[in-house]
Amino acid sequence: MSAHDRPEAEEPGAEPLLLQRYDAEEGRSLWDQALPLRHWRRVLGRLPLTAEVEDPSVVLMASVAGERRVLESEGSGVRTVPASLEADWLWFEGDVRTVRWTVPRIPRAAAALPRVSVVMPTLRRESAALAQARAFLAMPQVREVIVVDQGGTLADHPGMARLRAEHAGLRLITQQNLGGSGGYARGMLEAAAHPEDAVLLSDDDAAISEESLRRMLLLQTLSPQRTIVGTPLFDAERPGRLLAHAEAVSPQDFQWRASDGVHERVDLRGTDPAEWTFLVETTPPNYTGWWGTLLPPGTTEELGMPAPFFLKWDDAEYGLRATRRGYRHAVLPGTSVRHPSWNAHRTQMAWPARILHRNRLTTAAVHGSGRRVVLSSLLHQFKHVLAGHHLTATLWESGIDSFLAGPESWLGSDIARARADSQQVVLAWRADHPLPDALPPATESLPGLLPCLLRAIVLLLRRQAPERRRVRRVSAEALRWRSTLGADAVVVTDAQGRGVDELAPMPAEGRALLRRTLASHARLALAWPRLARRYRGAMPRRTRAEAWIPLFEGSSASPAADRRRGPWTPEPTP
Repeated sequence: MSAHDRPEAEEPGAEPLLLQRYDAEEGRSLWDQALPLRHWRRVLGRLPLTAEVEDPSVVLMASVAGERRVLESEGSGVRTVPASLEADWLWFEGDVRTVRWTVPRIPRAAAALPRVSVVMPTLRRESAALAQARAFLAMPQVREVIVVDQGGTLADHPGMARLRAEHAGLRLITQQNLGGSGGYARGMLEAAAHPEDAVLLSDDDAAISEESLRRMLLLQTLSPQRTIVGTPLFDAERPGRLLAHAEAVSPQDFQWRASDGVHERVDLRGTDPAEWTFLVETTPPNYTGWWGTLLPPGTTEELGMPAPFFLKWDDAEYGLRATRRGYRHAVLPGTSVRHPSWNAHRTQMAWPARILHRNRLTTAAVHGSGRRVVLSSLLHQFKHVLAGHHLTATLWESGIDSFLAGPESWLGSDIARARADSQQVVLAWRADHPLPDALPPATESLPGLLPCLLRAIVLLLRRQAPERRRVRRVSAEALRWRSTLGADAVVVTDAQGRGVDELAPMPAEGRALLRRTLASHARLALAWPRLARRYRGAMPRRTRAEAWIPLFEGSSASPAADRRRGPWTPEPTP
């Protein structure tokens, strides 16, 4: 962003305010070009807008309740949209090379945008971390990039040495692996050196453009209510595919789900904004994913640090905490983070599943859920067992056992070993369920849900294995409980179609898992009120900086540690 683009006029109203800019030479799409008018109206009110375009022959379009409308089919290089226009989106069609959307005056709140401190944890992904840090350091909005290396591989990396020599705004912190929550907590604590900055929480492989960050910062600054701004998530391998947009945690069963109509991955290629009605929020989002979340200045001072969850649910718990304190959450269409996609095989059928479920129960207990979350957990466990996801069910049971032991036994104290503890459950299970040397070929396609369900129940009740095995082939991306229901075995394949895993449930094991899960959920239901009180009492203590500091001490080193009182103490603002 050039000095001319940044709204820093001493007298608000002396020059127009740039809302969005688009340059086709940067390889952007219609998603980047279109202006989400409804979202900007929320913070700007009814101001007229001006669009400057390079080619006057382009057509100005509007989407009103999903209907395409032509506003101007020809004109000069400057188009004006009246303040009275009610529309969801505005965009141009034709040979669109550059677009600049402005409003006629700078609101006082945006006369000087804050700078941004970027917090980026990383674990043994040196190339991605270096590329991400280099991109952030080139953005004029960014004051500093705090890289929290939890793998110990960057301090001696030649690329990092060069980057640190070139940029004074790069800070490298090395510590033991405390998971995503530990990496973000350390970075948030370090970012307190500049309390006037907004703080961007970013994954090391979540690419965001300078323009996306500028729009997010502007929307946040203009918002009359303190607002945490998140980004829509796109697939880095398939750039037109939207993975997630606005999300919310249900207060009843504490499942995270879309707060708009983006329930599945959506391919936006070949579509236009009139077709994007699924982006309209049905409920307000109450958290944003930390693949790209912008916290307003002073947030960590008011809300504290993340929950010590290692991974998963730390962003949701922090968002719920912020909502309770009066913060708003906004996801701005037209911005984006591009991130490698993930699948259920990597998250639900591997060590993260144990931590994910324990953290979900903990978040529910802290934020006032009743026993409905226990019923939801029980129903999902039934689905896991019936669908042959026995490793997932075993990991969940281990997470439930840990939760039942109470916050004193693990919350904050096991963060350095949480991954190893969870991997141990997987290793023990795999030792009893080794993969065959050759995975079997698929022999069966997926029939309807009811026949699959009935057959799964019959299989669970069998004393002996059937003579003819029905083997189903399912990609890791498409793996769901429905996709494996009723099969004697399932071959899980990777993106290249190669078999990487086999689910071959044994009826006796399934029955034992059902007995175990019925017993564990009965204990959960009986102990829930007492456990909820204990977790609610423990969480405020565990999310203070004073509780995190002992976890950092003695396990980290900072380039500026010799100038500090300790490795965790933020450097004074120059």
